[in-house]
Amino acid sequence: MTKTRVPTVHPPNMPRFLAWLCLVLLVGCGSASPRIASPEASDWEAQVLGGAPDARLILQVEEANADPVYGGPPTAYDRRDPKDAELEALLRGVRSIELWFVVDDRNAERSSLLVLVRGKPDFEALRRHPDTRALFARKPEQLPSGVLAYPVSEDSTPVVFYLLPSGSWVIAAGRISGRVRYHLFSHGGDPPPAPSERDALMAMWVGPGAVRLAEVEKSAKGFQELSLAIRSSRSGDMELSAKFASEKDAKAALASIQEALKQLPAAQKALADQCPAWEGVRFGLEREGRTLSGRVSNLPPLVRAYRTGACHRDR
Repeated sequence: MTKTRVPTVHPPNMPRFLAWLCLVLLVGCGSASPRIASPEASDWEAQVLGGAPDARLILQVEEANADPVYGGPPTAYDRRDPKDAELEALLRGVRSIELWFVVDDRNAERSSLLVLVRGKPDFEALRRHPDTRALFARKPEQLPSGVLAYPVSEDSTPVVFYLLPSGSWVIAAGRISGRVRYHLFSHGGDPPPAPSERDALMAMWVGPGAVRLAEVEKSAKGFQELSLAIRSSRSGDMELSAKFASEKDAKAALASIQEALKQLPAAQKALADQCPAWEGVRFGLEREGRTLSGRVSNLPPLVRAYRTGACHRDR
C-alpha cells in the first residue's frame, strides 16, 4: 500500500504575517470574485516611478486586523514568536502597506523599491529599535511641504525614509529616489490609494520585467505575469493567476499542474483525518486563453478550527 505523505500546514494569523512582512521591508531595504488585472499606472505612479511598476503589492492591514476570522487578538493556539507583540505594536496604527518594484536593466542592484505605510505607525518605536536606531541618528531634512527626510543608505544604493505630516511613512530606494523627493518636496499629503480589488486583504501583481529578473521563465516556459489575491473571510478564498506568452504555453503548464494534482485527493483525505475542516476546502483550476487561474475556497472554517483549538497543529 502506498503511503500518503501528509504535508505540514499552518493556517496564517493575518496580522502577524503582515507585521513580519513590514519589518522585513523596513529593515532589509467560495464565491467568484474579479481577478486582479495587470495594473495600469496611475498618474501618481507614473510621476514617481517614471512609468508603470514591474510589481505591486497591497496589504490591507487595518481590514485584516478587523477580520472576524483572520484578525483579532492572538488566541492561545496561534503560533507565536517572542518578537510578535513588538511587531504588532509597531503596526497598530497602520491602515495599509503598498509596495512598488521597478526593474532596471535586468539587474536587481539597479532596480528600485518604493514602500508606503499609511496611517500612524509608531515612528518613535522604530527610531528606538535596536535594528534601526542607527539609521535615524542624523538630523532629518525638513522639506517645504513639511515632510521629514531621513537618508538611511548603508551602501551606494540611495535609500531615503520620509515621514509625512499625517504620520504615514514613505521609503524610496534606488534610482527612483530623486523622483520621489521631487514629488514630496512640494506635496506633503498622502498619495492616492493604489487601485486594488475591494475585498482583497492582500493583492499582488508581478509583471514581465520582474519575472525576467527572477528568471522564473527558465522553469516555466512562456511565463509572463503573476497575480495573487487573499480575500477576507467574507469571500473566504485565495486565488492565483498566471499569464503565459501563448495558449500553447498555458496548455502545457495546465497539463503539468493537473498531473501533480492527482495526488491532491489522497493528501486532503489524510489532512482531514487530522482536522475534518479540511473536507470543506475546495480547489479549482481553469484556463482562459493564455491565463491559468487556481482558487482555494471555503478557508474560514479551516482557519477557525486551528485558531480555536478544535484542531491541533504540529508544535
